[in-house]
Amino acid sequence: MSELLLSPVEARVVAVLVEKSITTPAYYPMTVNAIMLAANQKTSRSPVMNLGEGEIGNALNALEERKLVARDSFSGRAQKWRQQFMHQMLLKPQTQALLVTLLLRGPQTLSELRGNAAVLGGPGDDEALRVALDDLADRAQPLVTALARAPGQSAQRWAPLLCGAEALSTAEPEVLAASPARSEDAGRVAQLEARVSTLEARLAALESQLGIGGGDAA
Repeated sequence: MSELLLSPVEARVVAVLVEKSITTPAYYPMTVNAIMLAANQKTSRSPVMNLGEGEIGNALNALEERKLVARDSFSGRAQKWRQQFMHQMLLKPQTQALLVTLLLRGPQTLSELRGNAAVLGGPGDDEALRVALDDLADRAQPLVTALARAPGQSAQRWAPLLCGAEALSTAEPEVLAASPARSEDAGRVAQLEARVSTLEARLAALESQLGIGGGDAA
C-alpha cells in the first residue's frame, strides 16, 4: 500500500469531521458550511485557517477518493458528509483521539496531548498515552513522531506525520507555548473549548437551515 499523505486542508477537514462526530453528534453528519466553520475555529486549532467553501469541497472530494470520508445517503436538501477515519486508518478509539488532536492543534507535549485529547476519548493515564503513541509511531508508515527538544523547551513534543515531515515547520510556536503545562489544566481548557465547539455547531446548523452563508454542495 502506497504512503498516505494529506494536504493541510485535507487533514483539517477529516480531523474536524472526527472531532465533531464525537463532541457534537447531534449536528453530525455535517454540511460543507458547517465543516468550514469548524475548520476555521479560532479555538483548538493550530494553525488557525481561513478556508473557503471551495477549498473544503475540493478536500472532501479528495478524501472521498481515499475512502476517508463519505457522502451521507440520508441527507436532505443539503449534502452532508461522514468520516471513516478510524476504520480506514486501522486505529483504535484512543489512538484516533491522539492523532486527530495532533492534526487539529499541531505538536504538543505529553501533558498537553493527554489533556487536549481527553474530550475525544484519549488515554486516561501516562502509561496508556505512551502505548498509544508507540502504536502510532511504530507502523510501516509512522503517523506521529517525537520532535527533538528545541532550546528553551522543558518537555519533548509529539507531532503528526500525515502531511509529511516538512509540514511540521508550519506549527505556530506562540500558540503552542500558550497551551497549559499540566494535563489537568489542559483538560479544563478542552472542556471549555468543547462547549464553544457545540455552540458553533449549533450556529452552523441554524445557518444551514436558514440558507445563510452560501451553498452547501461540494
